[in-house]
Amino acid sequence: MFEIVRLVRAVCELLLSLGQPLVSLLVQPMVTVILLLFLYAGWHVRDEGDILTGLQVAFVDTRAYRAEHARELEAAMLQAELRQAAHTDRLIGQLLSALLTRAPLAARVRLAVVHNGLTGVTGVALLRFDIVNATAAAGHSVGTFVVNQPLSDWSDFLPGLVSGRCQHRMTSSGSNLSMRARLDSLGAGGFLACPVVDIQDRMLGALFITWDTTDPPPSGEAMAALSDYAISIGTQVASALDLRGRLSPLSGLGGNAALGGSE
Repeated sequence: MFEIVRLVRAVCELLLSLGQPLVSLLVQPMVTVILLLFLYAGWHVRDEGDILTGLQVAFVDTRAYRAEHARELEAAMLQAELRQAAHTDRLIGQLLSALLTRAPLAARVRLAVVHNGLTGVTGVALLRFDIVNATAAAGHSVGTFVVNQPLSDWSDFLPGLVSGRCQHRMTSSGSNLSMRARLDSLGAGGFLACPVVDIQDRMLGALFITWDTTDPPPSGEAMAALSDYAISIGTQVASALDLRGRLSPLSGLGGNAALGGSE
């Protein structure tokens, strides 16, 4: 603040030294400008509660500068988000491909992630799921990537998933009509659902391995071995999802709901 006062005095002395006619012409507008600058700086100093910070906000970090800086920061964060998503998707795709290779005659592997959905009449968020990644064997499609579907579609096998176990089901035996319709559209005669559980024992989603009606799934020890391998792949997928959430500059799994693990 004292530096500004000294600057005003120096300008006035300079004007006086230039002669009376010039002084009469320039003093009034110069003083007006200086007073306005003084008031402008003082207003920011008062708001910031500090002289140096107030002057910086007034003359360096202007509102336009901050808006431009915010736009640049948002663009940089978006690019970082895209790179992180691409890296995570590539890693998850490799894991799903490895699982498909170990599943005899399987048509496809799909990853579903659980999240908070719509709020019901009770005010409680209803859990839902999205199909976010998939891979298919030669001659098969990965199917539609459905989103925001009610978790009640998994009612037949969800308790087993929450307890950390894989669940093998035949399409024809399912009681949920929506789930059966989606499996029928894929030509799936049966599926193996395995939980995606992170190191904190939270279930983030599930892996679905499907077999066509003409290709029976394995049984006995082969199915048990496949289930164990699928659970280990699910743990690695959960780590990838968790890594994306922690490194993402915008968002990740922070808004997702995780089901509790085994009691």
